[in-house]
Amino acid sequence: MRRSKVVIGIFVALVLIVLTIVLLACTVFVVRDISVESKLSSRLIDEGNIIESSDISKGESIISINKEKIKANIEKSNPYVEVTNITREFPSKVIIEVTIRTGIMLVRSEDEVSAAVIDSEMKVLNVVSLVDQADLGVTTVKGLTFKIPEGGVLAAVGATAEFTNASCGLMLRDIATAAADPSLDLSGTSFLTFFKEISFAAGEGIKAYIKTNKGVTLVLDSTLKSTVFEQLYKCMAVFAWDKQADLTRGYITLNSDQGEIAFKWVESLD
Repeated sequence: MRRSKVVIGIFVALVLIVLTIVLLACTVFVVRDISVESKLSSRLIDEGNIIESSDISKGESIISINKEKIKANIEKSNPYVEVTNITREFPSKVIIEVTIRTGIMLVRSEDEVSAAVIDSEMKVLNVVSLVDQADLGVTTVKGLTFKIPEGGVLAAVGATAEFTNASCGLMLRDIATAAADPSLDLSGTSFLTFFKEISFAAGEGIKAYIKTNKGVTLVLDSTLKSTVFEQLYKCMAVFAWDKQADLTRGYITLNSDQGEIAFKWVESLD
């Protein structure tokens, strides 16, 4: 009898604790203040629009907010904005930290009418007509197009680009990722100021021809066992250290006589 009273007492105590937590969540730990913070100052950071598109409602439980959903909502409505962190500051404040995405490449649509400005994560930041593309100053991609969504070309904005050739699209992503590695440090604006054009040729494998603004072209090959990063790194090593290379023309490509990750400058690929 005494034991059953103890069990009942524990059960009642647990119920009271749960009810207290629920009561606090509904009355004290609710969203009353939402702020947007960024280390950058940009007209692309519209605090009002970011808060509105987050779909956070004042008065809802701060405990139950879905950070992933909030991030997705904001970034879909604000393509150039990247949410880097969402913080709960108890009892009632939500802080949204953001930065700006950099459009680094231009890829044509499959109907060859428009072109998408994409960042290093292959997110479509904007869609422009081919007439307007010349003034953007970003790296041009050739031999690859992006798929137009069912909702039309503008529906691609804010989403990850889907490419008509998935293998070439994957290699393009790998090139952007490799360039952003600290050992190369060619992310963001450094990417588009260094690389002028990326062209793809598909056959037994895929070859990427990356033309620099200096004039020399780096050649990457998907059939090699070495990764895109290893190949790009070796190409850049030749670019940086080979004083005999004419960097205004020619190609930096595999030196097949010295193994898979040895590269050299050549005047032509013939």
